[in-house]
Amino acid sequence: MSDQGLRVTDVVDSIRKHRVVIMIVTFATAIAGAVFYLAGPKKFEGKTEFVLRNPMYADRNYIYNTDTKLIDYFANEDDIDRAMMMVEADIVQGKVIKNMKLAEAYGIDATNRKGEDQVARKFAKNFNITRTEFKSLVLSYTDVVPERAAAVANECVAVLEKEYSEYYKEMRRGMYQSLMDRIKDEDSLINALTDSLVALRVRYGINDLINPARYNLMLSGVKDNGNKDYPVGLEQIQNIASMKDEIITNRAKQMALVNQYMTGTESERMPVLKVVSIARTPVSPKGIGGMYTVLASAFLGFFFCTMLMAFADHIRRQGRNW
Repeated sequence: MSDQGLRVTDVVDSIRKHRVVIMIVTFATAIAGAVFYLAGPKKFEGKTEFVLRNPMYADRNYIYNTDTKLIDYFANEDDIDRAMMMVEADIVQGKVIKNMKLAEAYGIDATNRKGEDQVARKFAKNFNITRTEFKSLVLSYTDVVPERAAAVANECVAVLEKEYSEYYKEMRRGMYQSLMDRIKDEDSLINALTDSLVALRVRYGINDLINPARYNLMLSGVKDNGNKDYPVGLEQIQNIASMKDEIITNRAKQMALVNQYMTGTESERMPVLKVVSIARTPVSPKGIGGMYTVLASAFLGFFFCTMLMAFADHIRRQGRNW
């Protein structure tokens, strides 16, 4: 005889026939779910949301260039990707673990490489960051202690703000230091040229203002002092004075650049993150809750027990028919 398969009526009949067993299993699984929920460790989730500003607005090219077209105040997708990469890297997570003393809190000996890796893996398991459709970032941290879950989430944002903005500030400070080194070299050269000019004027007795680099602007006429080497001294003084003026002009331009590169490098100026909602101490554990856990356990027990009984009855009927 052909097998017609398990029908709905067969399932209903099995429920009626084995209702006592099914109710016992359902009740037992509900109790098991309640015990698991009460005895198991409850985890709390600290969650914070923030947006990322466009870091280019703190760049000197945009601060001092009035002709630059308007750019978005919010960071673009590439900047958001970089921020997510950085917050998931050791440069941020390692400092958060150290600042919050998580190794001691979790009872892990982090004095060796194995312990450090164990803490890092536990942190990464509890840590999560996602982006929303509005280009904001939602950062969350899960912990058995609700106060610590919120504190770690907020600390992650604080460390990310410092490290992410410090990346751009380091570049500006590097440019600033390069300019300062160049200015220092030019100061030494200017002093050397000044000493040379003084020596030449004393040697040839030429005290007139000679400055061809200033478009031949002179406050007094050049008069021959009777020295036979006067023409030679005059040419040498003009050459050195011209070089000195060019270096002084370049130094003035570089001093202006130095002041521009120092703009916005202070830690409290132009932050790149704006926290929309800080992580507050959660009052409810993460998950579906005790009531839903019991109901879900009872449903699973009822479903699997019903299916098992229905299939057993179906197999027995098929055996009798054969």
